[in-house]
Amino acid sequence: MENTSSNDLEVVDQPIKVPLYKRPWFIILLAVSCTLLAIFIYATVVAKTTYTKVMSTVTHAQAMTTAFETRDLSTIKSELDSTKSSLISAQKTWGAIAPLRYIPFFGLYLKDVDHVFTAATYGTEIGDIIVGAIEPYADIMGFTGTEGAELVLTTAEDRIIFVASTVEKLAPQMDSISAKLKEVSSEFDAINEKRYPKTFAEKITSLKTSVASAAESLGQFQPIIKLLPDLLGNPDAKKYLIIFQNDAELRPTGGFLTAYATMTITKGKIEPGISQDIYTLDAGFKKKVPAPDPIKKYLPLVYTWNLRDMNLSPDFKDSMDTFTGYMRESSVAPEFDALIAIDTEVPVRILKVLGPIGVPGYGGKFSAQIDPRCDCPQVIYELENIITRPTYEIREGRKSILGPLMNSMLANMMDSPKAKWAEFFNIFTTAIKEKHLLMYFKDPNKQNAVEVLGAAGRINDYVGDYLHVNDTNFAGAKSNMFVTQEVEQVVSIASDGSVTKKLTLTYKNPRAGDNCNLEAGQLCLNGLLRDWQRIYVPKGSVLKSSSGYELDMTTTEDLGKTVFEGFFTLSPQSVKKLEVEYTTPAGTVTGDQYKQLIQKQPGTKDIKTTITVGSGKPKVYTLDFDQEIILPR
Repeated sequence: MENTSSNDLEVVDQPIKVPLYKRPWFIILLAVSCTLLAIFIYATVVAKTTYTKVMSTVTHAQAMTTAFETRDLSTIKSELDSTKSSLISAQKTWGAIAPLRYIPFFGLYLKDVDHVFTAATYGTEIGDIIVGAIEPYADIMGFTGTEGAELVLTTAEDRIIFVASTVEKLAPQMDSISAKLKEVSSEFDAINEKRYPKTFAEKITSLKTSVASAAESLGQFQPIIKLLPDLLGNPDAKKYLIIFQNDAELRPTGGFLTAYATMTITKGKIEPGISQDIYTLDAGFKKKVPAPDPIKKYLPLVYTWNLRDMNLSPDFKDSMDTFTGYMRESSVAPEFDALIAIDTEVPVRILKVLGPIGVPGYGGKFSAQIDPRCDCPQVIYELENIITRPTYEIREGRKSILGPLMNSMLANMMDSPKAKWAEFFNIFTTAIKEKHLLMYFKDPNKQNAVEVLGAAGRINDYVGDYLHVNDTNFAGAKSNMFVTQEVEQVVSIASDGSVTKKLTLTYKNPRAGDNCNLEAGQLCLNGLLRDWQRIYVPKGSVLKSSSGYELDMTTTEDLGKTVFEGFFTLSPQSVKKLEVEYTTPAGTVTGDQYKQLIQKQPGTKDIKTTITVGSGKPKVYTLDFDQEIILPR
């Protein structure tokens, strides 16, 4: 047997095992991980500290907003200073992680925060400008905390005169605010909301829209500021024709043209003129104008076109062009520089602030308290009782009550304390926004200014989907006082951008009917509503079907829109559901958003509006003013 020695054995090299923690790649990975962890911890601590300071900033900003609502100027100023201090502190803390802005991807989010801080800084600068603009007018606007103010304005008339002579000084400040708002909007536009979760992205989009809307609104308000001295009769007196539209009997521009009054404003001083009912104006109109087709078709036994029925166009300017053009031929036509139309909502809101007031020659008190005889404000019941109740004797000029009522309200407003003057200011600005107050000027420049302001009741052009539902009460008592309306839109968007829509309009009258027999001599407020309806949609739209109407719908064109026209009746204590299906032209919708402008009819109450786009969830809105709706496609 052959022996072998150990020297003869083959030697095999075994690899040396290096511990994991000593391997270069692991060391590098660990170092990077530790560095990132340290950065993350540091950034988290900075972010948390910044967040605490930001919340302090928000708290002071909210307190400042509350002070604006309560008109406490001293608190506004102190909270604005605190807001600025907190914001500066938060920015300094956030600046500690400035180098991280250059890290790919992560840096994008940090830069978004920078944009927010910059926008907030511009916001505080806007606050400074606004406070500076307010201070000279703090007394007029009803602000407290104005110690040291040099103004001594004891009456509302003094305040109006002061505004008439000085308000043009606001124009440069308005320009500064407008410029700053555009800078704020630019900072928010730099943020790409698509890289955030859907809920947060929607908030960013909403914020962008709000800021852009504020900038646009301010731009719209600037022309009227520059014109305000002239409108207040400085330097030359201005004559105003006030038209009362009875929205209980709804007509295209807001209500039946019931009565009119005149007043003159000279350097802020208001002087009342005449007050007459609309039938006085019609009596002086001897021209026999044939009634237009809608009146012949839907208004029984009326064969000529009376001045009181001339607001047939839903565009207020178009209607007033017609009305004032023919009114000049009336022997009692008043002279005027501008026309202002109000409905019953305006006196009701004023009386809520004033409380009950008397009107010379009419006895009793007029108030905004709810009257159980109609479940409506007492002033509305009394006005209707004086104006519309059938009588056996001829009562000349009974509808002229509205002029003396207005004069009494103005007199009481003039004697009101300054805190209430601010409320009156809000009443008129809100009434303009909600189309309870409309303006019409002979002067093209002034007319353009109120159109830009949105106070002229125009039917607007719009790129996108559009909707305006216009109802006309033709011999249907005062039933609009009790009728409510809801709108539902179900929208399907085709690949070519056309829209197929099912529009459902629901009208409800829950109140029992009145005895409208003339022989009964009772006050007829709630009777059978006879409604001529026009639905304004994008030009070129095609009607596919309709139901609920008493006559077949027809299609026409008006004011650059396609119009679907129908007629229906609504009895007291009943509900009417109308359905219309139509298709809009290709290209109505572009991009990844559905955009629609809905224009409110003047004189109408708040309307619940529901919109469903495609498979999305229904969105519910309250239509109390013109609204642009933007939803995901």
